Amino acid sequence: MRTFIRNRGFLITLTTIILRISHAFQNPIIPGFNPDPTIQRVGKDYFLATSTFEFFPGVPIYHSIDLINWEIIGHALNRPSQLNLRGTAPSGGIFAPTLRYHEQTRTYYMITTLFDIISPPDNVTHTPRSFYVTTKNIWDEKSWSDPTYVDQWGFDPDLFFDTDGRTYLTTTLGSQFVDPDSGYFAIWISEIDIKTGNALSEARLFHVSDLPLNTPRLAEGSHLFKKEGWYYLLTAEAGTEAGHRAMISRARSLNGPWEANPQNPILYNGHKMSNPILATGHADFVSTPTGDWYAVFLGTRPQNPANSTGKNQLGRETFMASMKWVDGWPVINNGEDITFEMPGLYDLERPKKWRDDFSGKLGDKGYYTPRTPYKKFYSLDERPGWLRIKGNPYTLSDRETPATLMRKQVDLGTVWSSELDFKPTNPRHEAGVTIFLSIHYHNEIAITLHPETKKRVIAAKTRMGVNASLNTTYAEIPETGTVKLYIKAEPSKYSLGYATGNGKPIYIAEVENRWLQAYLPGWQVFTGSFFGVYSTAGLGLPMLVPADFNYVETELL
Repeated sequence: MRTFIRNRGFLITLTTIILRISHAFQNPIIPGFNPDPTIQRVGKDYFLATSTFEFFPGVPIYHSIDLINWEIIGHALNRPSQLNLRGTAPSGGIFAPTLRYHEQTRTYYMITTLFDIISPPDNVTHTPRSFYVTTKNIWDEKSWSDPTYVDQWGFDPDLFFDTDGRTYLTTTLGSQFVDPDSGYFAIWISEIDIKTGNALSEARLFHVSDLPLNTPRLAEGSHLFKKEGWYYLLTAEAGTEAGHRAMISRARSLNGPWEANPQNPILYNGHKMSNPILATGHADFVSTPTGDWYAVFLGTRPQNPANSTGKNQLGRETFMASMKWVDGWPVINNGEDITFEMPGLYDLERPKKWRDDFSGKLGDKGYYTPRTPYKKFYSLDERPGWLRIKGNPYTLSDRETPATLMRKQVDLGTVWSSELDFKPTNPRHEAGVTIFLSIHYHNEIAITLHPETKKRVIAAKTRMGVNASLNTTYAEIPETGTVKLYIKAEPSKYSLGYATGNGKPIYIAEVENRWLQAYLPGWQVFTGSFFGVYSTAGLGLPMLVPADFNYVETELL
């Protein structure tokens, strides 16, 4: 088995795909920061969505015809009227979506929750109302509607279309006010009017985890299914760390009585904390046109070491396993632990390099900004063949939307690079490339003016330690001309480098990988690392000098 996982998140033309007819596939199927996967098949097409938290646009829609080769076809939340994230805290924003298809009306629904205020760090209690958006043409991201809000509190919402035409909403909510033994979170249910989102029944406490309180007792990420006369309730339990798992129960009626699967948890890699894949849970099910079943779910790949004491700088990723039904219960991967190489389907190779030359448009839909932009800050036509970014007043450390385009890091061993033409006129001006986790932990190699000499220089900035302390290293470069910038990612560290002319990269700073999966006291991290290009005026003032990027590229080590 290879020791790296290939990036299937980028668009790959059919002429570059090499199919390994090995009857085995590689996990994760969608690598990089892609947590809380939800999946829906319509005909021969599979659609999968994941959480995006404070990043915009929100909720990518991935498409596949074989469950292995995935492409982003758009985002369900792609305009400010749907998603306003300005000022949102790190790891706030869009929590777990559910993607469903209503066959009678031929309508796609995506329901999710926006945490515009989250504790920590805001130190407030704000339980949001979930909302859904709809489309009849999932291929056109502009066709997704504006939000329709539901009446029931809670997050991790699910929509269930019953066979009698009724629609049910389940959400996750702290429930100690009605049941002191309900633990941290429990599942609530109500019937809703799918046209308006209005409640048609009183909400009631639906499911309480039966795990011990110190596990912890926490039920979230619910999905309702109906199969052969049984209702099934799938839940994500015990939190989203290494003890994460999937549990299931069933009943002949939504009113119960409910029977827990004797084999619970049906998905759990935490029996062995030495496993290189952990935190498996928050699952969803899908059947193929031929009647086979699969489960998709989140998981992590901790590094240094590759077990529960390591750090997963890529965040929570989307994994998959085959599933079968035994005595009316789902059995995932024959009840065995999830591994990188899984039986069935096929292995997908991709080119060693991926590159965007900015030929009149962005290469695909895999670009993001932290939070919702106030206005467009980049162009692809002012200097043909280049991405021009106009720096705005915000820096990458601001709880706002800096002028940056980011892509998820999807490989543990890779080099992110770009060629930059930038002529700053003030030491506060800065443009370059970044490896970014949050407003606290991000590292850059950039062009700026030295604060003392006022000469054009390279600045390598790293942030590490429990206080995200900043360290800056400078290197002299010519006063004119382009500079190539590099971030070399390895499982243990990131190295920051540059090159002028036809020279090879010179790496002048590095940072351990654990500082790309770290948080300040009183904060939290639900996201993963991003590579990016950026430009900033600094200090909240305008900058008239553009930053021009000739390309961006990743190359596997």
